[in-house]
Amino acid sequence: MVVGNVSVLGLGLMGSALARATVSAGLDTTVWNRNPSRAQAFNDSPAKVASSVEDAVDASDVIVVCLNDYAAMNEVLKTTTIEKRIAGKTLVQLSTGTPTQARDASSWASGVGARYLDGAIMGFPKDIGTDGLLVLFGGDEATFERCDPIAKAIGGSAIRVGDDPGTAAALNTALISLYFSFLFGVLNGAAICDAEGIPLEKFSAIGTSLMPVLSGVMERSVKMIASGSYETELNTLETSAGSMKQLAAVMRDAEIDARFVEIMGTYATEAIEAGKGGLSNAVLFERLRGRA
Repeated sequence: MVVGNVSVLGLGLMGSALARATVSAGLDTTVWNRNPSRAQAFNDSPAKVASSVEDAVDASDVIVVCLNDYAAMNEVLKTTTIEKRIAGKTLVQLSTGTPTQARDASSWASGVGARYLDGAIMGFPKDIGTDGLLVLFGGDEATFERCDPIAKAIGGSAIRVGDDPGTAAALNTALISLYFSFLFGVLNGAAICDAEGIPLEKFSAIGTSLMPVLSGVMERSVKMIASGSYETELNTLETSAGSMKQLAAVMRDAEIDARFVEIMGTYATEAIEAGKGGLSNAVLFERLRGRA
């Protein structure tokens, strides 16, 4: 059975965007925030403004939580009063947290008789309600289907990535890793171009054209990791280590902080010393996992 009513707890930038999206989708929406002033923006909207978290929980079958973190959720919901009220309802956690925190929250919810779905929003508040937004969910299929109208209201694609409630947070963290690694690469490259007098617009244009190459690297690396075979005819770790040394040297000559590259070089050197130099760069995965 799907539900068409929802209470949104937390009205920061993301929580407010979620509440506006559920209202726009025609869902019966109740909102609540610890600081009542944040709820004033909804006074003239179809949403009902709850005067207390107890009233917000009582108002709906699905409770969407978008607070700062799991600690804030625990402070708000892990009380005797709320635990009695939340039994039989569905809790959708959209706060930022770790896989372990998600699993702990799921265990707590189950213990008080509530269903639990853990989500990770792959976008910004401005993306909520748009077709381009991806939201990852971890939890059982029945609970996910029950929340289908809410997931659709949030926008874009809603993907259940596993029964384990920690899977969404885990995959989200992995993608955050990809984002920051890419960001540091962009900043590093921009610093080199700036030091060498190369227009940053040219760096951006050529770098963007290489995106298909980078996608290929990811696809090949993941396949190697999945198979456990790192033989390659393209580029060995030993060759890459030489490129990393050259990159670090260029940066030092330009008086650019080279620690980012030197750390990568350390991983490569250790793997080469362990006899992995003739394999693909993807073999560094085994060092990250503590296997080699």
